[in-house]
Amino acid sequence: MPVKIMFVDKEPADLRRLERLFGLTCHVLSAGTGEEALRLLEQHDVALLVTELRLPGMSGTELLEQAAGLRPHMVRIVLTAHADAQALADAINRGQVYRYATKPWQDEDLRLTVVRALQHYEVIRSRHEADETNKRLARRLQAMTRGVVRAIADTLEAKDRYVYGHARRVSGYASAIGRRMLLSVPALEQLSLAALLHDVGKISTPDSVLLKPAALDAEERAVVRLHSERGARLLAAVPEMEEVAAAVRHHHEHYDGTGYPAGLAGERIPLASRIIHVADAYDAMTSPRPFRDALDHAQAVRTLQDGAGSQFDPEVVAAFCGLEALAQIRASIARGDFGSRFLTFARPPALHVLPLEELVRVVEREPALAASALRAANEGLRDEETTLSLYAACARLGVEALREVVRRGSTNIRRGPEAEALHGHSRRCAAAAMLLAEKTGALGPEEAYTAGLLHDLGEALLHSLFPERAEGISWLGHPFAVDKEVAAFGVDHAQVGQWILDACGVPATRSFAIQAHHDLDHVNDPAALLLQVADAVAGANNSSELADLDALASDRLALLRLTRADIARVHEMTTEIVGERLDSVAA
Repeated sequence: MPVKIMFVDKEPADLRRLERLFGLTCHVLSAGTGEEALRLLEQHDVALLVTELRLPGMSGTELLEQAAGLRPHMVRIVLTAHADAQALADAINRGQVYRYATKPWQDEDLRLTVVRALQHYEVIRSRHEADETNKRLARRLQAMTRGVVRAIADTLEAKDRYVYGHARRVSGYASAIGRRMLLSVPALEQLSLAALLHDVGKISTPDSVLLKPAALDAEERAVVRLHSERGARLLAAVPEMEEVAAAVRHHHEHYDGTGYPAGLAGERIPLASRIIHVADAYDAMTSPRPFRDALDHAQAVRTLQDGAGSQFDPEVVAAFCGLEALAQIRASIARGDFGSRFLTFARPPALHVLPLEELVRVVEREPALAASALRAANEGLRDEETTLSLYAACARLGVEALREVVRRGSTNIRRGPEAEALHGHSRRCAAAAMLLAEKTGALGPEEAYTAGLLHDLGEALLHSLFPERAEGISWLGHPFAVDKEVAAFGVDHAQVGQWILDACGVPATRSFAIQAHHDLDHVNDPAALLLQVADAVAGANNSSELADLDALASDRLALLRLTRADIARVHEMTTEIVGERLDSVAA
């Protein structure tokens, strides 16, 4: 098909001459005004535009500028009898002109100019097509990489929930450290991914070693040490994961060269590995294991500082210690403050004479109060004796102890609009989770209700401690808010929520659901999936919104043996139970 070229000139005689000159080799379009030329450009894929500068109405310069936006790959030439230097410069700058020619023209000279312009167009078009092809390939590669990461994360979760939860936290800490060290966006993305996958080599570690409920002996430690190189080999086989593989391979190197597997020292260790090493060590120290208690935040920080220059990069340790928000979050949870300054509630009248069932009705509506009741009921109990059921906790406390929990938690401060929205969303999520549990059996209904009520308590605590920053973040919505929380506080609200439930003595298998309730692509745990769906149901105004939610992908629903009709019915029943519709931004 002949290439299309357009001539724009106010002189009909010049247009006819140009049509005769190029009509045999090209498809020629002609226009007498800029407006007419733009209408033709909207209809035709033109390779070359040749225009006079002086046109009736719209000037040639204005035409060139608009044409550049409409057909960015089209080549543009100025053909004019008025060689005004300023006008030409303006046209070249604004209209991205390839060349200019003067009137009257010599046919052979103009023909040669047009031939070269069309050759330039072919180069531009080929380059554009190559760029588009590369972009398509990059998108496919990215999709494949995401699929590999999801498969690995699924395998890690199936192997050991602790390993997955640990990886998720390390990724958050590492990202926060990287931001404090002013790493570029691409470097932060690689760091976050490497931190999430740093223990992927443990997939091949025998369960007898990985899940051993006691300290490892020397032989078992040697087996575990193989995981960094195994993980690196696995990731190196994935396209575009070479840097991630290197970070994973060296994340147990020590700054003084005494680490493994290669004994690298100082800046020979990849920066991502040095960051992951600090984040990994902090989380290991602050996480309880069957064979040892966890350190508190201050003790862990002191250990990192003591190891700076020997085990850890001093610059990385300093960046981690600058995460002041993390220290405040940990301290608040340790003293039993779970966001009550944000999710306030008024003391009920005649509290001193309320019977147990009335006290339970008060507690079951208030997330921060419910967490305090769980903490009091589970305190001092063995793991197998603790509960996530709010109703079992209240019964265990008895009327007087529960009354004291309510008295200590009440205040005369009214909830603000954001707190009211979070409170309403939490109640809807609790009702939806209970209904889904009755339908699926993934959790006991009482446990599901409590998990739904408390699932965003971490967000309440962030609002309580950092009101201005948290308010600015919450309006972004998931997943953007989660990324901003990690950047601002070192952790997201789901992780804070898990820490709160851990502090309340809730079994780790249940608190994991709180931690993972936003991890749509990484988790297959039934309780976490149930909470994901309940969260989506609670946040939807109507069935149309519900149908569009990413959290309700068919494969996610299939794992719970749910259909979209089931979800629609749960949404309807949730609205009936709670008696209110979503009228503000959901958490």
